[in-house]
Amino acid sequence: MLVEFRECPICWTSFQVNRNAAARHTYCTSRCKAEAARRRRRERDEAADVAEGEPMTPAPPDPTPLAPTAVRNCPHCDKPVTIVALLATPEAARPTIPAASRDVIPMRRS
Repeated sequence: MLVEFRECPICWTSFQVNRNAAARHTYCTSRCKAEAARRRRRERDEAADVAEGEPMTPAPPDPTPLAPTAVRNCPHCDKPVTIVALLATPEAARPTIPAASRDVIPMRRS
């Protein structure tokens, strides 16, 4: 059996690895492997926190004819939200109900 010695990147101890399985063994124990995963997760979360804390650059203006009426921050994520005017016409927003006739039978819930 061919044996290779490696150094654990977490605790820096030397350990033996079978050369056939050497590509899979990076850490000496499962405890060191779990610690490496925790460190990677912590670094990823810290990088995400830093990215969220950076000021956002404003988006280029949209070529649409609608102008924003207000720009506010979202109450949940504190990112800017643009509020635009109602996109429907007043006639579409308030549809008229046709007068009752004998041809139309209204639906009723039972």
